[in-house]
Amino acid sequence: MRNRTFIFMLLIVSLGSSLAELQSQTSVPSESAQTTSTQPPIFNLLDPSGPFGIGRVGYEWIDNARSDRYSSAPGTHRDLMVYLWYPTPPRAAGVAENYWPGAKQMDANPDVHHNMTEEFGTLWPLIVSGSFKSHAIESAPVAKAPKQFPIVLFSHGLGSTSFEYTSLIEDLVSHGYIIAAIEHTYTAAAVVFPDGRVIPAHHDSEPAGLSPEQRFKRMMDSAALEIRQGAEDLIFVQNKLTELNKSQAQNFPLAGKLDLNRTAAVGHSAGGAFATGACQLDARFHACLSLDGEMPPAMAFPEFPETKGFHQPVLLLEVDHTGERMPFSPAQYSEFLEKEKAQLSLCPKGSYDILLKSPGLFHGSFSDYPLRAANGDATKVESATHNLRLTQSFTIAFLDKYLKDQREPLLDEPSQSPEAVITPYGHKGNISSGN
Repeated sequence: MRNRTFIFMLLIVSLGSSLAELQSQTSVPSESAQTTSTQPPIFNLLDPSGPFGIGRVGYEWIDNARSDRYSSAPGTHRDLMVYLWYPTPPRAAGVAENYWPGAKQMDANPDVHHNMTEEFGTLWPLIVSGSFKSHAIESAPVAKAPKQFPIVLFSHGLGSTSFEYTSLIEDLVSHGYIIAAIEHTYTAAAVVFPDGRVIPAHHDSEPAGLSPEQRFKRMMDSAALEIRQGAEDLIFVQNKLTELNKSQAQNFPLAGKLDLNRTAAVGHSAGGAFATGACQLDARFHACLSLDGEMPPAMAFPEFPETKGFHQPVLLLEVDHTGERMPFSPAQYSEFLEKEKAQLSLCPKGSYDILLKSPGLFHGSFSDYPLRAANGDATKVESATHNLRLTQSFTIAFLDKYLKDQREPLLDEPSQSPEAVITPYGHKGNISSGN
């Protein structure tokens, strides 16, 4: 999560690059390097800023319409874990849920244990032990009012999991959203299923002897398949939520509480491509957010031959990467920026491109990573908190505008956002703010 995985799709997916390889491209030190002290690591989630409490429940859902393209067992279908985070009455009594359910099972897998230890350092054993808790309360009842809540389907980044975005998810829930956080099997670092299976991330092996042209074509084809699969995961989960919301099944506590007329797809990094892909394929999503999910040097959003683009307003919330090392030429990057602008110009009315320029902000600032890496250092915690709150504020503002019909000065009065350059699309004329 510390790396610049916004380059992920075209440079990583088909090449099978590991997280550790990507980490070597950034100057941000690893957590294992930052936690060499004999003192136990310090990690505190942000307190949710909204009025609701938080509950969480996980489900295994199998899409019988899609096969599992990586399984060797015949007849295997696409299998997902989906965690529903939902508003509860404030200060609901009960036991706090672990920060990362399934961490103990993941740790028992030697390959996953190795990867997680590399990623989290001395923090990982404490996550496995359950020492760190979320704000979610086990078996908490859903809030009675309002009658229904808007829905956000959330997709994590490549090699990550949705639990690494707990601060963002909990804050959204506290403001009255139900979050369906999808664990994208084979894209996630690892997924734990109720029967004890642990499915690690999949990495393709590149055939030997490919020409540069063949290598590039293979990369593009693999990226397209990965994006479509992720987009179809969101559409499948939307279908499943629609089905369960209508049912009176006693084992689904949120039946009738989902407002399926107010849904959004949100994703970070690779998840941003999944979310923006799903929005183009399915008009039921009413708003679409890509959190630093562009794909330089190719494009900002995926494109599908059978669609004509977006059906709903889009927010591209991106970090200013000026000055960072790029694994492509300045000419290629210039072409990418032109492509990005052209794609944004085709977005429906009410869309935005927001470029964030806060000091210390980087690709992983949408996740819990900066809080973990701060390891209790007051200055680093303050910076991480500020930047996480900044990304959350624009995310919530966009969702509130289109799923709650609220007026949002943060988006539409540029003087309110000195750390952002806000460019509306689909409007008469574009305005900017910030430096």
